[in-house]
Amino acid sequence: MIDNDALVYLMLANKLIKEIKPLSITIAEDVSGYPGLGIPIEDGGIGFDYRLNMSVPDMWIKLLKEKRDEEWSMGGITFNMTNRRWNEKHISYAESHDQSIVGDKTISMW
Repeated sequence: MIDNDALVYLMLANKLIKEIKPLSITIAEDVSGYPGLGIPIEDGGIGFDYRLNMSVPDMWIKLLKEKRDEEWSMGGITFNMTNRRWNEKHISYAESHDQSIVGDKTISMW
């Protein structure tokens, strides 16, 4: 079920942010894969400038925990790092603050 009021709120917030600070950047942290988060409002999106590619930190931790370096699939890594919605800008990163919540260690500790 989609919460239309929440979507309108996010659209209005992004619009207001851009009106007050035209050079600002907004970033959506989303795990639902909701389409259009990183698309401008005038193009039918929610108006965020970027969305976080949150699958990348999970991929790195899974590889470090479960696979030896020789077992890493370069095709799988490439797919995970480039798999995104067409025409939406995204940010990929290696570590997530969520890792500390579930008790994982930082990549520098592997």
